Amino acid sequence: MEQFILGGYTRRVNKGLKSINFDASNGSFHHLEVIAEIDQPTYQTFSPNGKFLFSVFAGDDEGGVIAFANHQDQYQEVARGFGSGVTGAHIFYRASSQTLYVSSYHEGALDVYKFNEDEPSITHVQRVQHSGSSVHKNQDGPHVHFAATRPQDNDLMFVCDLGTDEVVTYQVDTDGRLTREQTLAFEPGTGPRHLEFHPELPIMYVVGELANTTVVVSLENPEAFEVIQTLDNVPINFQEISAGAAIRITQDGRFLYVSTRFHNRLTVFAVDSSKGSLSEIQRIDTQGEIPRDFNLNKTEDYVIVGHQDSDHLSVFERDADTGLLTFLNKDTAAEECVCIAKN
Repeated sequence: MEQFILGGYTRRVNKGLKSINFDASNGSFHHLEVIAEIDQPTYQTFSPNGKFLFSVFAGDDEGGVIAFANHQDQYQEVARGFGSGVTGAHIFYRASSQTLYVSSYHEGALDVYKFNEDEPSITHVQRVQHSGSSVHKNQDGPHVHFAATRPQDNDLMFVCDLGTDEVVTYQVDTDGRLTREQTLAFEPGTGPRHLEFHPELPIMYVVGELANTTVVVSLENPEAFEVIQTLDNVPINFQEISAGAAIRITQDGRFLYVSTRFHNRLTVFAVDSSKGSLSEIQRIDTQGEIPRDFNLNKTEDYVIVGHQDSDHLSVFERDADTGLLTFLNKDTAAEECVCIAKN
């Protein structure tokens, strides 16, 4: 059995943060369990050693981070801390400095927390405030939505600002604090939401929420990153509301997957092995409403999609050679699911 953590809103029926087991022999789920009855646990991440699970959540008129110790896939809260007025949109853990980075969409800022693994505690140590706006109605101010370092370069933090059409990079000090370094501007109205790094090539892939695009960026020149390709995630003549959401790349770097809300599709791209450029090979219905997040299982034989509005998980079989997906089932309830995390 493999375990997934399900994060979500708690606006309607969801009671908090959950775990669920996945049987890769037949693509079925078992033993859904509430880890913690907390409000708005909308994004989660694990420490690289798997010993800790971190989640954003809402307290009384404030937002923060909660940490759980993981012992044989059982979870016990060990620390919590606050540093914002609202719940964060994304969380990233940098193990070398024991620091957590929480993206605040509503406040347009990135909050840095220090986590003490030996005697667990969480302390807010820095806030990086963004400024600016862009052309879309949802870009009246900065909206920080994602932050992470490349596995190949743990000292450079990449931060997506949906509101200003920028990916901003920060130098990370030994203590985990951030110093702004450079800014990569995207086409107005793109709305950079999340990104993925190629496992080998100096390439990153950015999903544009507002433009419904996937943007390929070369990181080869560290002084001047360059957009080298932009692809549509929805048909060119598609006129209905849609919005890009999550993006994942396979461990071998051969295939990239992107989810689109309202249009309710997964777009599958093949990745050029030498250049990192993309070509679309499939667009498939997720069999649910508002696919916010999805993930691959450990062996990458399956793709699991959560749905914010239709409250269930969809399971797709994945062909490792072609990257193509085949719908398998949508039998498992998962209320208001917007994050699917794996250890």
